[in-house]
Amino acid sequence: MERSVRFTTPVISKIAVVVSLIGLLFWALWPAYRLEVSSEGRPDAFLSLPVSSGDRFSIRFLHSYDRAFLQENYEIEHRAKIVLRDMTFQSHLNGGGFAYPNFHLRADGVGELRDINEARKKIQFMMGSRDLANHKLIFKGETFHLSDGIEPFEIVEIKLKKRMVLWDLFEKVTSSP
Repeated sequence: MERSVRFTTPVISKIAVVVSLIGLLFWALWPAYRLEVSSEGRPDAFLSLPVSSGDRFSIRFLHSYDRAFLQENYEIEHRAKIVLRDMTFQSHLNGGGFAYPNFHLRADGVGELRDINEARKKIQFMMGSRDLANHKLIFKGETFHLSDGIEPFEIVEIKLKKRMVLWDLFEKVTSSP
């Protein structure tokens, strides 16, 4: 003898509500990562940007010795790591070059150090003045001047911060005017 199970509309509705609530809970507690730029000794981040695996960003500044640009190009990896992928720069080298297996000189005179692929927990450097170094973070086509919120000679720290989606949503709601 075969038995068939029939679900009534109220039972299906209750199951749908429970599944939806479980899905909402997973979404709310899912980790989200932010790229945070701060200065040592200050409690709050100057800049906090939501990032995902595969996102790329760059730090660009004028090198103090060559007085020409240097750009470090980074990528966020799937295990919440910051990876230095490559560098581009213009250098006069003052008559002395260097040998590096992945160094390439472009036709426009810009040097490239390719395939560095060095994982880092954080990036640190001393902030230069806007008129001399002009440190910038470039992310998704937007340029952020770090000197807008960080003073010269402060130690800048860039790292990933793990947060929950629900916390980010709460901060957006509570910080709105």
